[in-house]
Amino acid sequence: MTDPNANQGGEMSSAPRDVMTSGGEVDVSRPTTGSRPTRSTRALRRIGTTASAVLLLAAAAGAVVAGQYYAPADATAVPAPLVDVPAGPVTVVCAGPPTPTSGHGMAVDPTLGQADVTPTTRTELLTVPRGDAPAAEASYAPLDGAPQELQPAGDSRVLRTDATGSAIVRAQPAGETSALLAGATLARTTGGDLRGLSATACQTPATTTWLVGGATEPGASAQLVLTNPGRTPATVNVTAWTSLGVAQAPLLTGIVIAPGAQAAVLLEGALTGDPRLALRVDAAGGEVTAAVQDLRLNGFVPAGVDVVAPATAPALALTVPGVLLGETTLDDAATSAVRLVNPGAEVATAKVRLLGPDGATELPGAQAVALDPGAVLDLSLAGIAPGAYAVSIQADRPVTGAVVLARTGTPGELDPDVAPVDRAWTGAAEPRTTAILPVPALGELVEAATVTLSNPAAVPVDVELVPTTRAGTRGEPVTVTVPAEATVATPVGDLGGAVAAVQLSAADGVVAAVVLTVQAPDGELISVLPAVSDPHAERAVRVDVR
Repeated sequence: MTDPNANQGGEMSSAPRDVMTSGGEVDVSRPTTGSRPTRSTRALRRIGTTASAVLLLAAAAGAVVAGQYYAPADATAVPAPLVDVPAGPVTVVCAGPPTPTSGHGMAVDPTLGQADVTPTTRTELLTVPRGDAPAAEASYAPLDGAPQELQPAGDSRVLRTDATGSAIVRAQPAGETSALLAGATLARTTGGDLRGLSATACQTPATTTWLVGGATEPGASAQLVLTNPGRTPATVNVTAWTSLGVAQAPLLTGIVIAPGAQAAVLLEGALTGDPRLALRVDAAGGEVTAAVQDLRLNGFVPAGVDVVAPATAPALALTVPGVLLGETTLDDAATSAVRLVNPGAEVATAKVRLLGPDGATELPGAQAVALDPGAVLDLSLAGIAPGAYAVSIQADRPVTGAVVLARTGTPGELDPDVAPVDRAWTGAAEPRTTAILPVPALGELVEAATVTLSNPAAVPVDVELVPTTRAGTRGEPVTVTVPAEATVATPVGDLGGAVAAVQLSAADGVVAAVVLTVQAPDGELISVLPAVSDPHAERAVRVDVR
């Protein structure tokens, strides 16, 4: 047989082969031919290897010495650039009307009929044009119904419907710009457990949402409503803070929301009873909207219903708009208050001021408010002169907050010693240079609407307000000058008749809201809608390369 390792000359192949040395190491440099290196050759190889090692050590030492004498240049901070993101569809969730959270009845007063205790609801949507671009096309799809298209009306596209539940709204771009959408759901109830005025702006989904408001003490019900408008499941984890600090709430973790679905969680069933509440809602796998329905009873007497909408994330400086205070007395069943939450692990010290029509004033007793780690605190606004304000909050550590407005009515025959109350929540908001304010059902379910513009800066700012009527036509612009650290209130009626939305623009940011009121037989009802951000203005994102 032929030796496969033999070549034609009969010699063994000269291909290298691993050979074990006496020290147990593998030497791949030794040839496997019949010739072996001489002793002098092996000596030269050792000398060459030693010399190479010496040169490498010298080079390394030189690099170290050079590093000591030639320090690198100082690092220069490069600002992250703004990158324009192409205009895409705008998706929001419009809430349904408030619902009772215990039992099946909505009143114990036998003199009230079904119409008195059932909310009258309205959802209104508008897409308004920008410059030469037309109003964007949009669709309104109830979670349990058939979708509807917004119809052309004047310069805009409009839809009005009696809301029976939540819905997902998707608005397409108008040319190269994102849709400018104003939408809100309003519910008005004149009697029973749900007595009150509740307005909720259609909300943009997010991965993190802060909610400051509500309570779980006896007589209060806080229902967390989560909606997933996406096409994949989302898992939600909720962190809750109370007057005693961070709450242990295992029932608020791992909540799975199916695509296009909604879940409601009674917080009084997941948390111990507490008069003060704040939440952070974190979603994974998709974006969700979150809101808290705050419903209260004082025995059998209604004590207010409203929706706690998102507040801005914790920061060192905050502004809460839409604080329209009325007359207060020491005998009022409830008073307006500022709610602060410190989500950090260290004590925070906050200073609270009021930005009113005449400038900034100190809130008595709130020059240096100590907030324990994880604690939620309320500061009363009783005794403050009636008028339109914003609440300015400055702290040495990040905090967030909101204001609850209270309106005390006239006691009825059912309990002549207890007066009914209506409440409205308004959360901390960021200053905006362009935004839109929805004004739903004005002249129908709402009697009066007031736009409040607050300027937290140290210099005046001019704000242009452009109304859009219920017929979809754009009105004449009105310019309002807001002094430094002040608030200016403008009745919507001064902007024109039958206004459905107000667009604002300013060179410098302002914090805005619209306050809605109606006079019920037993007292005033109130609700507050924040300004809705312009998605086209926010489509430029900052890219930070690390």
